[in-house]
Amino acid sequence: MDRTPVGIRPRAAVLALALGAWLAPQAGADTLSSTEAAASVKSLMDYGTSGTIDSTGVNGTPVISFNSVATGSYTAPSSFSLGEFLVAALPKGASTTYNNTPFHITYLANKTDGSVPTVNGTPVTLNGVLNGTLTDASQSNVVATFDKEKIDPFQVGAFNNTLNVVDKSLSLVPSTTNGGRTTAQGQMLVTGVHSGPPVPEPSTIAVFLTAMAGLGLRRRLHRSAAR
Repeated sequence: MDRTPVGIRPRAAVLALALGAWLAPQAGADTLSSTEAAASVKSLMDYGTSGTIDSTGVNGTPVISFNSVATGSYTAPSSFSLGEFLVAALPKGASTTYNNTPFHITYLANKTDGSVPTVNGTPVTLNGVLNGTLTDASQSNVVATFDKEKIDPFQVGAFNNTLNVVDKSLSLVPSTTNGGRTTAQGQMLVTGVHSGPPVPEPSTIAVFLTAMAGLGLRRRLHRSAAR
């Protein structure tokens, strides 16, 4: 038989309900936060790029340049253009060789979801080298190879960004194919920033405090009736 005094049972029940109401959202919030931190989110990104090609290792007339993206936008997670390698025509019988010629492509985030980010971990730079030979206007075996496929995560606004290169190695077309343009593509993955343990919802705190106040009032009334 339960020997708990009758007056204590309602108090224990109310306290258990109040604690349950307060703790349940906490457990759910912890699970949700860890899930959100790992899951990709959608974000409208306004960006620009700039690219340069060094003169080191070039034997002949330099005819490869880089067309940057002045202003662009995409909705992450998705692929987007980092810009274009542009091959100009060589005179008939002429050739140019590239031997580990460095190139650099810099990415700059301008806005996220229409707002200028207060925290901006850009610009970030992708590096690589060019190797191969161009002959006349129609022959090219030049390959642009990025040093790595992924840039370490950086924060823009309230999100962590991970920039990947879609193709680590790009075969550059000659001037007679697609106007000599070869697009370099990036892919952005955006994840939420986990900022620490969740804060209890105001409504759950109010339920808990109201229940505790009710228990205190019942205790005082019970003591007054016993005198």
